[in-house]
Amino acid sequence: MLLGNPHLKELIFKDPYLAKKWVLRDNNILVRGTPGTGDFMFTMCTVFYIANLLKTKLNIIFYWNHDQQYEHHFEDPESIFEKIDYVHSICYKNELVTYEHVFDFDVDNLFRGEMLLNLSTPSKKQIGEKGKLTMPKGLNTWKFKPHIMNVPVIPKKITIWRFKFNAVAPPAWKSTYTNKHWDQVVQSLLNQGWSVTEIDYRTPIRESLWHMQRSELLFGYDGMWHYFARMLYKRTVITGNNMIVTSHNPQALCFFSPKIDKTRRYDLLNFVKSLDTNIVRLENIITKYISKVDHIIEN
Repeated sequence: MLLGNPHLKELIFKDPYLAKKWVLRDNNILVRGTPGTGDFMFTMCTVFYIANLLKTKLNIIFYWNHDQQYEHHFEDPESIFEKIDYVHSICYKNELVTYEHVFDFDVDNLFRGEMLLNLSTPSKKQIGEKGKLTMPKGLNTWKFKPHIMNVPVIPKKITIWRFKFNAVAPPAWKSTYTNKHWDQVVQSLLNQGWSVTEIDYRTPIRESLWHMQRSELLFGYDGMWHYFARMLYKRTVITGNNMIVTSHNPQALCFFSPKIDKTRRYDLLNFVKSLDTNIVRLENIITKYISKVDHIIEN
């Protein structure tokens, strides 16, 4: 049922951020469950944003192809379900969105490439692989509660996440800047007097957030903790060579690959070598992003 009206089959609404029209077909947004933190965070951000925009409560139904005892890796400090519980609890206006889980479900029978169902464009021409809605660009915008956002930073602290210790190798487009490149980035930052903390996907979620809250700057690839960076309104550098990178990280300065970035103003390594000078660019990007989205979230 949509907005409590059994006769209302769809609602067309316009996103004021990117001025794009969307169609909502039910108060329940169906989401494909995956082991990725970024996947559930971008879908959760999307539902919060729509609920706030339409002034109505919405519900997420996560569908999983396994039971509640599932562990992606035996060394994981917490389950994906514990992560969902925690992130929802610290989201701004978290009363707008509820969620539930459906376990042991034939996910591929319901989702044919989509990440979300009951949301599309008016033309039903959807975005992503094989025409399915994988990334609702613009709608995937939200933030955390004020006490999470307003934590004093530790001067010269930077937090980095990369794929060095991932249990599963990332796709090639996420690793265009290799671990060798990241080693050079870390060493350059240390040489300039920055304190560098590295986190990975096995870092407990509260610990990761603690470090990111208190950092002046964040660096990472398009994955893992990138939505924390976005929701914290942090000055951020992100790497990855895919159209989706800028959709996930509009608040960040994105670097695509050493080869592509050589044709631009600078690549990642040259940017880092002059970081004290280049910080102003990160500040300009995040300031512009906040000016576009925060008044919508606060409305």
